[in-house]
Amino acid sequence: MEELLSTTLKKYQSESDKVKTLMFAKGFLKYLTKTKLDSRYYAFDIFLDRPKNLKVRKNVTYRIITKEDIENILAYIQTARNEELISKLRAQQYIAFVLFGTYTGQRSMATMMELTVGQFRQALQLDKPVIQVKASQDKIRMEHYVPLHLEVIKALQPLVNGRADNELMFHYHRCACG
Repeated sequence: MEELLSTTLKKYQSESDKVKTLMFAKGFLKYLTKTKLDSRYYAFDIFLDRPKNLKVRKNVTYRIITKEDIENILAYIQTARNEELISKLRAQQYIAFVLFGTYTGQRSMATMMELTVGQFRQALQLDKPVIQVKASQDKIRMEHYVPLHLEVIKALQPLVNGRADNELMFHYHRCACG
């Protein structure tokens, strides 16, 4: 077991690979315990525990989106609208998408693309508007509530009118909104 542990820790650079290999080995010991009806196999599990390392503080990522970045994208959308490169409805869609993502931090491709008009309509009717994100709509499969900022509410209100509750709120590839 000690040789397996040391070989695994030396061979793999990725922490994920190390964890997966050791977890597989522990799972195999558990399997042997069940199939051979011998608990001694499972007792070797402790020899596959990784040594405790101090966690290194990570630097701030360069991918942080700033207020200036958001202002630039909103200005670009407005310019495209003014130059009639996109329709008014398409511009409203993009603005609402950017503001919702900015103020809530929701994942754009995982969560935001799954939200329906009905969820937003329901939230906008509340005294304190919050979207209830279903577990099936979330990347980590956890139901949660997302409060809506006043700026987001202003951007969303025109987009719920005249649309079906089961329609997706945000369109990504082809916008049915024009």
